[in-house]
Amino acid sequence: MTKPWMIVPLALTACLGPRVSDAPGASAHLLPSDATVPSVTDDPELADQVQLGDGIDDAAFVTAGDRLPRSTGWSAGAEVRYWSLGPVGLALSPLYQLYDQAGTALPHPALLDALPGDTGYSPLHVVNRVVVTDAYDGQLITTIAALADAIELGLVEDPKPSNTFIAAPVVLPGTPAERGPDATTTAELVYVRGVSAGMLRFGGELPLRGRGQLPTAQVSFLRAAHATRYDDTRPIFQATLPGTPPSRAYTPVSEVVDVDLADGVDPATITDDDQLFVRTAGGAIESSKAVVAAFQITPVTELLPLQLTEGSL
Repeated sequence: MTKPWMIVPLALTACLGPRVSDAPGASAHLLPSDATVPSVTDDPELADQVQLGDGIDDAAFVTAGDRLPRSTGWSAGAEVRYWSLGPVGLALSPLYQLYDQAGTALPHPALLDALPGDTGYSPLHVVNRVVVTDAYDGQLITTIAALADAIELGLVEDPKPSNTFIAAPVVLPGTPAERGPDATTTAELVYVRGVSAGMLRFGGELPLRGRGQLPTAQVSFLRAAHATRYDDTRPIFQATLPGTPPSRAYTPVSEVVDVDLADGVDPATITDDDQLFVRTAGGAIESSKAVVAAFQITPVTELLPLQLTEGSL
């Protein structure tokens, strides 16, 4: 049985490969600060690849007025809003963010190495901080090869893993996400494989556990006695908003649990994971409570970031 607070080892190194020479020289990969970076939408096939693999339900997107909608669930007895971004693997991909020497993030877009549909792509990214040197003059770093050249030329220091991760799917440029009844946030610009794409960051940077390990929780979908399907429109989250009892680290990554309720139990009365399960101190299910007739921990893990505060992404 899979444990709910699954710990996934992260195999990541900040090293980008061997240096190409002992003496700095010119780079064919770095772009000047005023260069025009092509958009992923300039290539219809690449744009289709991103749209098919970004985790957004296209039907729900269109129904919501061409924006990623929020949905409603329950956590610790309270109604919460969240975004549904579909099944997700548990591997992290690297994201590189440029900082000045005082530790302030530069406006240069973040750099990734894979688009949705590529091998190695994940909407979950470990954040690597790349500090620029005095030699840096605004050059655009749009590929991993360009980052390697910038290191070789002394424009930036070696990337340093931050032991934090973000839930941030890559999407088409300009994709909006709902953050309130009349408010949206448009995807930020990000560089991937030499093109610009969009990226939606949900909840900011979150801590990894141990040595670069990804925390997960569980989410329960309920089925009333004699019903034919589990209700995926009213999830019960084990994860809680930061500062909400029970005290444990928030994570947007949830393993799906299918729960059959006992005869006579109205699903609408279930608003808290504690009504369903007795858990160990580490968060694993120890036993179910009387309202549960049966449950199954499925092999599906979904990216379901909670909205931490109203109006935020």
